[in-house]
Amino acid sequence: MKRPRHSKSGFSIIDMIMGLSIIAVAIMAIQVAQNNYVNMSTRVEVGLRAVSLGNSVMNIVRMHRYDENSSSPWSTAYGTDTGESTSADYDDIDDYAGTSWDFSGDGFAGYTVTTRVHCVDLTTSWTDSVGPGSTFKRIIVSIDHDAMDSPMIFSSLMAGI
Repeated sequence: MKRPRHSKSGFSIIDMIMGLSIIAVAIMAIQVAQNNYVNMSTRVEVGLRAVSLGNSVMNIVRMHRYDENSSSPWSTAYGTDTGESTSADYDDIDDYAGTSWDFSGDGFAGYTVTTRVHCVDLTTSWTDSVGPGSTFKRIIVSIDHDAMDSPMIFSSLMAGI
């Protein structure tokens, strides 16, 4: 009597389980990499938009004259002057001291924009406020968004000469 031959070709159930396990781990790794890529690209896009917005705001402030007075002695009050109720009425850079901006309707929803202006004495420090009346003013524009780790700061000096 002849014995039946058993064929050894094909996959066993254990081979199939191991193969599916390896494929599942590979798919999970691809999903994690894809999520990291999406998060990073979102942060890059938010950062690029913040740079664009910060430059625009800085240019808006810098296009105004140095002070309410056309020459020294410079004014000693910061903020808006009488008759300046909206940013369209602002005529000098210190009108933007402590201003918050809303660009949510212009495609920048989620961004927080603030500006500060203060006088500095370059012989001491260009970063510290010395009170009004100095020949140099520092403009600081701060842009923040939830996707950013910290606010983006833009700084510029203007001279009243």
